[in-house]
Amino acid sequence: MTMADLDSVLFAEYDHGAKLPLCLVEVARDIGQEKPAGVIRKLAELADIPAYVALYELSDQPNPGDRNWPDIAAFRVRRLWPQPEAHWRHLTPEQWAAALVRIRGWQLRRFEAREAANDPEF
Repeated sequence: MTMADLDSVLFAEYDHGAKLPLCLVEVARDIGQEKPAGVIRKLAELADIPAYVALYELSDQPNPGDRNWPDIAAFRVRRLWPQPEAHWRHLTPEQWAAALVRIRGWQLRRFEAREAANDPEF
């Protein structure tokens, strides 16, 4: 999975080869806050791609990828676009990673099915 960190808290999931944006995710440490994310919701709506807020809770265990940093214990996730969710979902890191893989697959299949703008019929 390839991401571009746009402002330290906003990630754009994209297809590496085509550089096709697939999903926007606003990410922040979970300190019990409601996370305003109106701008990425509007960007997602305009781009017709899904957007989420994902708040993470740190673990007491070190991150296996870099033991200088703590691992993530849990996520609070809410879909912003389409079909915005009113309530948070509580997910393990494994569940959120699996959801991102599914979202990526749905989006790639959706975009691959589109006609090209320069299709001879148009």
